[in-house]
Amino acid sequence: MADFERKNLSTGEKNPKYVDLCDEDPPIAGQKFVCMSFVSPEKILMKKEVYLFNQFIKQWEFSKSMERYFDFIHFIAYKHSMDVEKLIEDFNEFVKEEATKLQKSGIEDDYKNFLDKQEDKLQEQFSRDHSFQTSVRGVKMRGVFPTQDEAENKCKKLRESDPSHDIFVAPVGVWLPWDPDAYKTGRVEHLEEELNSLHHEKMKNEEKAKKDFEERVRDSKKQAIMENIEKAKQTGNSLTQTIDDEGNLAGVKETVDFESREATSIESTKIRNELFVKETLDKQNQEENIEITVEDNEKSTDNKV
Repeated sequence: MADFERKNLSTGEKNPKYVDLCDEDPPIAGQKFVCMSFVSPEKILMKKEVYLFNQFIKQWEFSKSMERYFDFIHFIAYKHSMDVEKLIEDFNEFVKEEATKLQKSGIEDDYKNFLDKQEDKLQEQFSRDHSFQTSVRGVKMRGVFPTQDEAENKCKKLRESDPSHDIFVAPVGVWLPWDPDAYKTGRVEHLEEELNSLHHEKMKNEEKAKKDFEERVRDSKKQAIMENIEKAKQTGNSLTQTIDDEGNLAGVKETVDFESREATSIESTKIRNELFVKETLDKQNQEENIEITVEDNEKSTDNKV
């Protein structure tokens, strides 16, 4: 494991490379000691993280598996001249009956078994790759005051001398979140006018970048639709999509809103299968019409001969 700078050298002398960032605040009269309690549920947090990832993997794996299965069904139906509609219908029935089993995942148990075997080795490798990253938590009590106004005034003074750390004001005697994000506390202050101006400018730039990106996306959609219109005119095919005034792709019966699509479920998969079957049957009918036309041309040629 990679080492870190120690306060003293092995000889007992002070280490000149050691930079002490854990400085002490000036003492406050009458405030020498404080009673504190801590709660650090790392194990619970880890389980929650695995749980959330597990839910994502189950949904993702199921959705991707359905896509692969339908590609395979299409291939089998085409290769062996089978009724693809009947195959899809049978598969939908199977998915409906075995939904619980298909969506069941043992990723949490597999993850635990993996960690039992590999955690020490991976932790050592991680420490080498990322140098030293401490897992030690720290806390610093920076004063106790009779009113909230006095506490906030003290915070402002402390921020001037210690801008590297967030400083929060909270009531005594209540449980508080550990090291919350400053922007989520509802009391964010940009104390310097220059910083406040910079923050507002950053928000303007982000909003402008977002609008520019949306405009480029709309232009790209319009260009693609115009190209499809030209191709449809040249080939005589029907145009299945156009674009509305808001820049959304509009189909024959509905507007395609990609942002509002939810994760694939069994019911939505079934609907997509029906559309897939229709598209496949249309393709097969086109191929049969081509074959019939070829045969008619050959017969016509033979008759002339």
